[in-house]
Amino acid sequence: LGAAGYERARTWLHMSRAVSAEEAGSTPPPREGVTVRRVRTHSDGLPFAEDLQAVHRVLEESFADHFSSYRESFPEFVMRLREDAGHRWDHWWLALVETDEGVLPAGALVSSVVGPDSSGREASYIDYIGVHRRARGRGVAKSLLHTVIADAAERGRSGVGLEVDADSPTGADGLYTSMGWTTVYRTQSWHRDLSI
Repeated sequence: LGAAGYERARTWLHMSRAVSAEEAGSTPPPREGVTVRRVRTHSDGLPFAEDLQAVHRVLEESFADHFSSYRESFPEFVMRLREDAGHRWDHWWLALVETDEGVLPAGALVSSVVGPDSSGREASYIDYIGVHRRARGRGVAKSLLHTVIADAAERGRSGVGLEVDADSPTGADGLYTSMGWTTVYRTQSWHRDLSI
């Protein structure tokens, strides 16, 4: 690729973590001032628009400084994720933090269902996790990750997978490694500028 004028832009780590039944009720609680809750749903199972908008806003603002960030409208965001075969509304979470301005959305995690694998068990997959800059350093990401681990364990899932930018300035891969994720394989993005 280099000889053809392409340059490596990013390396992506595809990581996985097994879960055990014991983790269903044994994950640590969030730090003081941090709350994690599932996106609220109506009696028919459809989510509250206000919560979906909060998830979208937090993720958009969390990734604003990422190298491939672009503004995605709320309808585009929801439609794209709903089209995923593993999409489930009860796999979306919001993290809230107490601030001088009141309780504000500070983090979000969207996951989905994958599998079943060769043993017949499904797994959870983290499609998105983001923490707003105003809440970084308060354990929000770790609380969201503990939540999805416990949820996967409660559902009898085999594990939780994710993909992370190895070059991310937040060092997210270090957090995942410290919580038991291991790299299964790596992929790379290569780009080439074209003159039209």
